[in-house]
Amino acid sequence: MIGQTLLGRYTVESLVAEGGMGIVYRARDRHGGTVGIKRMRGDVEASAELLARFQREASVQAMLMHPNIATLHAVGATDDGGLFFVMELVEGEGLAEALKSGPLAPRRAISIAVQVLSALHYAHQMGLVHRDLKVDNILLAQSSGGGAEQAKVIDFGLVKLLGETFSELDQGLTADGALFGTPQYMAPEHIIGAPIDARTDLYAMGVLLFIMLTGQPPYDYPQVTDTWRAHLTAPVPSIAEVNPAADDPDLDAIVTTLLAKNPDERFDSARAARRALESVRLDPHEPQP
Repeated sequence: MIGQTLLGRYTVESLVAEGGMGIVYRARDRHGGTVGIKRMRGDVEASAELLARFQREASVQAMLMHPNIATLHAVGATDDGGLFFVMELVEGEGLAEALKSGPLAPRRAISIAVQVLSALHYAHQMGLVHRDLKVDNILLAQSSGGGAEQAKVIDFGLVKLLGETFSELDQGLTADGALFGTPQYMAPEHIIGAPIDARTDLYAMGVLLFIMLTGQPPYDYPQVTDTWRAHLTAPVPSIAEVNPAADDPDLDAIVTTLLAKNPDERFDSARAARRALESVRLDPHEPQP
């Protein structure tokens, strides 16, 4: 795709990253500035009907103006039928990359979680549920002025539409569950096919926070069915069991509430979860994020 001009205005300049769902390129907008172009993997063909559906979704996504949500600008198709999204280009590393060196310091993990919860609350108020919140969908933008990093949630709301599309095409679940939700993050109601709502994202947030604090998900087995069974029946491991350095009763209680099997036992909103995290008092000698 490098060198191509898409939608008459976005010229693809270079490869940025490759992930499970797509390949991201840097592109120059003829109207000024740079953007990211994400070309989707898989067998989604850009039929007129399908492209129209994604364009409608993009129009909704473009309305999400929040500092912790990467903006989606447009949707299009390449000449060979490949579907792509034009989105805000976030300069910085991904959360997955940050975690390669081990768990994050609790203060940094809380800072990122608070920002993600702020994004979730905003989108939930707009009637959108992410359905595939995970470390790969969190980018960390570095402040040009040397301030705190800014978390950016990507692919907001697109997973739901992708899942519906592939179901209609009779594709079923992919081997790793990437299109319909990632097994290590899936809430019990998602696994059993019960209705999904904002509290499903809160469960994934619990997994995300657990990973940031310990370096690993609470449940992860070689067989996907074993991972799902643990989400359905296994008790929530304490943070201290995995990473004693992050032991904090308040943090542990918040993670346990987020990971409640019954959605009614979780926080009633992302805002409530964010406020709980903001109330945590850590060791004042711990370095700032």
